[in-house]
Amino acid sequence: MPIIDAIKKYTKQYPVRFHVPGHKGRTNNPFFSAIFPNDLTEIPGLDDLHQAEEAILLAQQLAAQVFHAEETFFLVGGSTVGNLAMLLATTQAGDSVVVQRNAHKSVMNGITLAHAKPIYLSPEFDQQTGLALTVSIQKFERILQEKKPRAAFLTNPNYFGMTVDLEPYANLCKQYRIPLLVDEAHGAHFGHHESLPPTAMQAGASASVQSTHKMLPSLTMSSMLHIQGDLIDRARLRRSLAMVQSSSPSYPLLASLDYARHYLHHQGGQDLARVIQWVQQFYRKIEVESFPWLQFVTASPSYDFLDPLKITLRTRSAHFHGFALKEYLERHGIYAELADEQFVLLALSPFTEEQDLHRLLDALRGIEVEGMDGLDSSSNEERFPSYTFAQEVVLLPSETHRFDTERISITDAVGRVSAERVTPYPPGVPVINPGERLDAMTLTYIVELKRMGCRFHDLSDLSLETILVIKDYL
Repeated sequence: MPIIDAIKKYTKQYPVRFHVPGHKGRTNNPFFSAIFPNDLTEIPGLDDLHQAEEAILLAQQLAAQVFHAEETFFLVGGSTVGNLAMLLATTQAGDSVVVQRNAHKSVMNGITLAHAKPIYLSPEFDQQTGLALTVSIQKFERILQEKKPRAAFLTNPNYFGMTVDLEPYANLCKQYRIPLLVDEAHGAHFGHHESLPPTAMQAGASASVQSTHKMLPSLTMSSMLHIQGDLIDRARLRRSLAMVQSSSPSYPLLASLDYARHYLHHQGGQDLARVIQWVQQFYRKIEVESFPWLQFVTASPSYDFLDPLKITLRTRSAHFHGFALKEYLERHGIYAELADEQFVLLALSPFTEEQDLHRLLDALRGIEVEGMDGLDSSSNEERFPSYTFAQEVVLLPSETHRFDTERISITDAVGRVSAERVTPYPPGVPVINPGERLDAMTLTYIVELKRMGCRFHDLSDLSLETILVIKDYL
């Protein structure tokens, strides 16, 4: 582990630190006693993320081997900076980029910063759950033929671990000589067990970003950007990363990426196999017990793979929404990754323990015993999410900054052009983007989410009583 080894070598000297950071490796707070000594800066022997030549360069090269890439860049601002850099490196002002409309808000921000023109494609929806997936290959091919975009950007897997085979998409992009960029934030563990799908790199994508911290043992905000092939200008990508990453990168974050790669290569496969076996046992127990108010999301013909480390619970009652289930689980000490109007998502990892699944099962068994208010065991298979990403795009996101704005009541906003983004978080997929015409269905949807307890990012009025719109633009 080159970065960790370099840090250890430095700290063993008991150096006098006449350099930043200001804590000098010392603290009188026990909470920071294991962190501050290893929180360092770019001094001889520790390399420099923005001009990597020694330990960091070697760590990135080792990561590229493990994650099936030609070259890997460590990210200390999460997958967000990777998404921004990919778009800044592959598009210029006015260039068109194909992007699925259910992309993360960081993708939308990257398009805005690049002054690119998004060609939004509505995703396909899983027939069993109504959850948004990737765009269809037929729609994807048609838009490449008609619009001749400069780049294509897909999200795979979705937040719930539903994954399509990216190889046909990658082959089409190579045919049209454009890079396929992939937000693979939730797939850092892919390709390392037979029950897991291949990675975007293995499928032939030009670039992918993985949130190493989401599914592997690295610190929050630490991610990796992987690239291959000749469809991306790598010098321009490095310049783009230098613009969006901190000039003072965190060494604990870099070291954790070094460790995560080493762990996955040497031990991760064994731990993944063990956790996947426990998950299979969990589902076998579910099959012989009765949970009439709950559906466990399993494989579907709508997608090619389902990540076994994502357990998705779907409520089957309009009177018992996902936020209520999430709150119930929290009262039992179980904290989920995500909740919405129907679903609760539980994210596992190679570090999940068998007893964690036992506690989950015990909590689920107890819901009927405790008599949850409003519980209704009737089946509701047709109750799909109402939002379908159908708003009219009136202005490009980057164009909205040129206009004056005004704040109006959300009840008066139908037909107006939004000046702000509305993003339920998690998962961070915008329901409304700047420049989109507001329709009644979407406004009703976000108000209902707010009523049920959803948290939002990007809103200037968190009460959702008002919304910012383009002034004098109808």
